[in-house]
Amino acid sequence: VEEVSQYVRFGLWWIALGVASSIGLGSGLHTFVLYLGPHIALFTIKAMQCGRIDLKSAPYDTIQLKRVPSWLDKPCREFGPPLFSSSHGSRVPISSILPQVQIEAILWGLGTALGELPPYFISRA
Repeated sequence: VEEVSQYVRFGLWWIALGVASSIGLGSGLHTFVLYLGPHIALFTIKAMQCGRIDLKSAPYDTIQLKRVPSWLDKPCREFGPPLFSSSHGSRVPISSILPQVQIEAILWGLGTALGELPPYFISRA
C-alpha cells in the first residue's frame, strides 16, 4: 500500500508540474527550469561522477515537494564500483541515462498537454 502511494504521489507530482507549466500561474517561470531540468542535470552529473546509472532506489526516487532524492547526497562508493569507465574517467552513455529520467519527462509532458486543454476548449466555445 505504501509503495502504491509513493507511485501515485510521484505521478501526480510530475503531471501537476506539467499542468502548472502550461497554465503559467502568472509567475513567468517554467517548471522545466525549476524542477525537471535540474532533476535531469543532477542525475546526469551524479551518474557521470559515479560511473553508473543504478542510483535510484525506486522509480519515484526523484525531486518532489519537500523531498530530495536519496541518491543525491550519497557518496559514489555506496553505489559500488563504476560500471562505465574509460581512460578519461567515467563515460556514461546518454542512451543509458535517458531511460532513467524518461518517466519524469513523459509525465511532465503529459501534464503540459493536459494544461493546454482548457484554453483550447474555451477558444472553441
